[in-house]
Amino acid sequence: MVSRTTDAGPLAYATTLVTVLLIGFAGFAVGSILTLVAAGLLGTIGIDVFGRPVLQIVVGVVTLQGLGFGSVALFYLSTRVEGLGLLMLSMPDLRDAIWVAAGLIALFVALIGMSLVQTTFGIESADHSLQELGTQNPEILLVLVPLSLLLVGPGEELLFRGVIQQLLRLRFGVVVGIAIASVIFAVAHVGSLTGEGLAATLFTYVVLSVILGVSYEYSENLVVPAVIHGLFNAIQFLLLYWATTTGNAPVVLLV
Repeated sequence: MVSRTTDAGPLAYATTLVTVLLIGFAGFAVGSILTLVAAGLLGTIGIDVFGRPVLQIVVGVVTLQGLGFGSVALFYLSTRVEGLGLLMLSMPDLRDAIWVAAGLIALFVALIGMSLVQTTFGIESADHSLQELGTQNPEILLVLVPLSLLLVGPGEELLFRGVIQQLLRLRFGVVVGIAIASVIFAVAHVGSLTGEGLAATLFTYVVLSVILGVSYEYSENLVVPAVIHGLFNAIQFLLLYWATTTGNAPVVLLV
């Protein structure tokens, strides 16, 4: 594991903050450009990506969370002397499986708890854009299940936990590092949220991100938060699909 360097001066702390913000921005920028390129290429053979919701979701996830986040994270790692050694990564074992189970339960307990608090006190919460799209096109939700497990969870955790959180915790320490990374992770989801209650929903994202950050820090294996994240999203999509197709009570989507 790379050693902590919290004894640096103010310039070093500022440099780290700017670096992680640029890495996050670069992930979205590269992913967005790749999405447009892919849509343009498919358009040349008569396939309208933006006119087909399911295809739009698939192309978007592959190019953003998969290629965009992944390529930016790997490029940054290639510039470091330690390379992939910056990541805490190993073959998962029984201990990691326990961490996955505990983390997944913690995420749902936190999500339900935050939802109950908001309902009790009449606090508005924002809606995720995928919730409206999914209720209108339920088949999208089923497509998002494997995408969550294979690309969204691994891609987002590689960038936000593996690189951004790791750089922050090495400079600021574990607690502050996880806290800052969680705020960045929450803010990164602003573009996916609509309606009133943005602040409350972002706070929920911060809480959920802290759980993912803790699971990475103490399991010392990036596979753990990647699997937790993927399963958390996939289960929510399945629940929303069930609620939409059976006419049951709506499910709050937070992915």
